[in-house]
Parts: sequence; structure tokens; C-alpha cells
Amino acid sequence: MNHLKSFLLGVGVSFSVYYLTKRRPGGRSILDDILENPHAFLDSAKDQVIADVVDTVKEKIS
Repeated sequence: MNHLKSFLLGVGVSFSVYYLTKRRPGGRSILDDILENPHAFLDSAKDQVIADVVDTVKEKIS
């Protein structure tokens, strides 16, 4: 069972690295965009997480 878990984890990591480094038609990858301006990426991710938490709290209160 541990071999299967390790295999699936490796497949997931490989797919993620492939997806992040895949070049788009403009010649840039998602990783290039993240590394170019990490603060903007972190701010947008933080805003998205806060919005998700607020929505979850609103659902639980209602």
C-alpha cells in the first residue's frame, strides 16, 4: 500500500511541475509569472483565501 501511495504522490508532483513549467503561447509559464512578481501572487492568493473563509463563515451563521 505504501508503494501505491508513493507512486500516486510522485505522479501528482510530476504533473504539478509539468503544469507550472509548461510554456503558454506567449512563451511564458505560470512559474515565470509567479517568480517575476511573487508579492502580487501572494496578495491575490491571500484575498482568495479570505473570501473563501468569509463565505464559509456566512454559510455556517445562516
